[in-house]
Amino acid sequence: MIPLLLALLQTGEPPYTVDYLTPPEGDALEVGGMDFLPDGRLVVSTRRGQVWLVEEPLASDPADARFDLFVEGLWEGLGLTVEPDGDSGPKIFVLQRGELSLLRPNESGFIATVSDDWGLSGNYHEFVYGLPRDAEGNFYISLNVAFLSPKWWHGKSPVPWRGWVLRVAPTGETTPVACGFRSPCGIGMNAAGDLFVTDNQGDWMPASPIFHVKEGGFYGHPASLDWTPEYLESQAKASDTIPPERANDREPAAVWLPYKWSRSPGNLVPDVTGGKFGPFEEQLFLAELTNGMILRVQLEKVRGEYQGAVFPFLRDVGSACRVAFAPDGTLFVGMTNRGWGGRPPASGIARVRWNGTTPMEMRTVRLLQDGFEIDLTLPVAADCAITPDSVALTQYDYDYWWEYGSPERNTTAIEVTSTELSDDRRRLTVRTAGLTPAMMARLVLSGVVGVGGAPLHNDEFAYTINQLPEGEPTDQHVAKIVPPPPARESGAEGWLRLTYGDATDGWNHSGWELCDAELDPDDPTKLRTQKGVNALTNTLSDEPSDYVSKHVFGDASIHVEFLLPQGGKSGVRVMGRYAIELADREPMAAGVWHDLDVDFRAPRFDAEGNKTENAKFLRVKVDDVLVHEELELPEPSPGALGPEVALGPLVLVGTSGPVGFGNVRVRPAREADETKGWKRIFNGEDLDGWTISDDGLWYVEDETIVGEGPRSHLFSPRDDYRNVDIRAKVKIGDGGNSGLYFRTAYGPGWPAGYEAQINSSYADPQKTGSLYGLAPVKTHLIPPDTWFDYRVTCRDVEAGTHVVIRVNGVVITDYVDAERKYESGHIALQQHHDGSVIEVRDFEVRDLDAR
Repeated sequence: MIPLLLALLQTGEPPYTVDYLTPPEGDALEVGGMDFLPDGRLVVSTRRGQVWLVEEPLASDPADARFDLFVEGLWEGLGLTVEPDGDSGPKIFVLQRGELSLLRPNESGFIATVSDDWGLSGNYHEFVYGLPRDAEGNFYISLNVAFLSPKWWHGKSPVPWRGWVLRVAPTGETTPVACGFRSPCGIGMNAAGDLFVTDNQGDWMPASPIFHVKEGGFYGHPASLDWTPEYLESQAKASDTIPPERANDREPAAVWLPYKWSRSPGNLVPDVTGGKFGPFEEQLFLAELTNGMILRVQLEKVRGEYQGAVFPFLRDVGSACRVAFAPDGTLFVGMTNRGWGGRPPASGIARVRWNGTTPMEMRTVRLLQDGFEIDLTLPVAADCAITPDSVALTQYDYDYWWEYGSPERNTTAIEVTSTELSDDRRRLTVRTAGLTPAMMARLVLSGVVGVGGAPLHNDEFAYTINQLPEGEPTDQHVAKIVPPPPARESGAEGWLRLTYGDATDGWNHSGWELCDAELDPDDPTKLRTQKGVNALTNTLSDEPSDYVSKHVFGDASIHVEFLLPQGGKSGVRVMGRYAIELADREPMAAGVWHDLDVDFRAPRFDAEGNKTENAKFLRVKVDDVLVHEELELPEPSPGALGPEVALGPLVLVGTSGPVGFGNVRVRPAREADETKGWKRIFNGEDLDGWTISDDGLWYVEDETIVGEGPRSHLFSPRDDYRNVDIRAKVKIGDGGNSGLYFRTAYGPGWPAGYEAQINSSYADPQKTGSLYGLAPVKTHLIPPDTWFDYRVTCRDVEAGTHVVIRVNGVVITDYVDAERKYESGHIALQQHHDGSVIEVRDFEVRDLDAR
């Protein structure tokens, strides 16, 4: 691959070059750990359970590096370190999901367990990260919490020591050190040997932090408290939504990383290269996966505790998860984003080298009581004046709550009262009308130029002010305890997932495949695909079709994620008629997954079919940036499907070149509830008159029918329902399987009758919306633990029994049973198996024969 030159921003001579090693053909290096052997070889562990030895990793031509597969079959190596002078030569320590293992490069295949003293429940998200060592040879590892349910993805700690940092002695003795972590992907030491952890924003993490880890400290996420002596003794469990008692005593973040720079930080390493990497000795360099950046972090101690500033350093490097310095001062960057999302490249190894040119940068920042003292790497040009107007300074803080992340709160502009340059023009002192502790400070310098005309490459930093240097210390945090947001069921209410599970079942198409996709590094005008489930691409044919939904929609909110190659072009047609163009231009850059969100109002027609109101895009957003608002659509777009009607399909354009789509969801607007003829079939209080088969467990709670326990059925009091409408609000638990029966006969086992399937399990391919055994639906339209509207219409027609099943107001199944298998009977609910939980409320029926 041709080396890529990256400036620290877009201007000036590039002081750093970035190039990429060439991995073995057909292998994706999803890097989880890196270190160097004494002979200069690079050792790499991967998420795919491999360990590679790379010879000539520092070769002038990156293609000259040679990869040798040393070990495979491990379980997800997300940490690696080399002990260069072991008893019998170098030792390689690899952190697998279930153990810390010892490998010897001279004994291929030799594996010994150092420690496996932490729990595994089998949850997919129980990652384990590492692997720094202290001066005594102890290893440090950090453990991800589990995400057991998509109900807001609250982290849990079902087994020890999820959400903890552990210390593992060389003998294997394992000691819990600190708790309160969520997804601590990065763990490392600074130049002084102090331990730091990066965490990922989410529940109880308002943004991504860098924590200084202290023995016994609690860092904010409650789940891991379950394994503290206090919780174990009282048998208490941490709440999902209520801050724990230790919330006020939690350790503050040394640095909060702004969301625009970091959404998924990886590990961090100190620059102890002796100046081989530029003018940032002993500062930390941080891998950032989602935004594809390398960040620079400079810490200082204020009142004896670490806090400091973060700066952008390099952009568009790739999905950086791991960084490590080579002996010659080259920064190696390991990339992975499978299942996590990030910038291309999605895997592989990059090298960042300094060419000896000193960039014009803010090198260090020191907090003053009323401002900042900023040291620059080069003197400011003699003709460059820095005034208070050159400085934009704001402060803000975050919410500490169970919600996923937090917006920046209480944003306040801070008046800059003076600016002063030192005699050598290398130090800038910025004074303000006053700074507030327990707040972030964002400072932007404009128009600053160094000697020789060198521009300031990065003009911004964010400083975490936990404490000011003087005055009364504060007991507040940057992330402040606030009243919790309103309780929600899952965040998915009302939505239909059109590409989850079987992503092709609900669509008409040709030339499309379900896969993983990224830019083709050899031809970035194309997409490179591999086996996977994260993208739908039109890459199976030279002449693919559009991807057209079988279901039709009117008023709706629509969410689509998309990936374009360089120069790529595609689009989305709402109702098959109203087009939104997607093209490789700002803000839709190539090689990056983008979010498209649309609020749409369909055209209106009178009783004679005459249009009375035009269609309208109420809002169109790309990556949460508003693009269109209240945009009226008097005419359909070119290439529209069919005549103008009140309902139409969603079309993903596949005929304009290669494109990837994913996570397609639609939330139909709710229609006003009909009332005429509807009667409650369940009184909301008890199950009097209902019949339970097979000793099942059915009961009423909060006006809701609940079924759990072993397989059973709950039969309505009436047994003569024939031509009916049935509607209810339904929720099925994770892994649950149920059904709404109609025209069914009472009896044990599996009763005869039609069944509208209700299913969140993976065992049965017939999902919610299926007419069981007759018209299967294979797409997981509704996530578990999410209320949805279910409506079934059954009536006799000349051709047979006509059954229509609607989910959230959309027709999913429209089927005529020519055999008229069932004539009349009960309405019933099914509880399929132990572990399944079905909930039903607002259960109503309408007799169509009486209308």
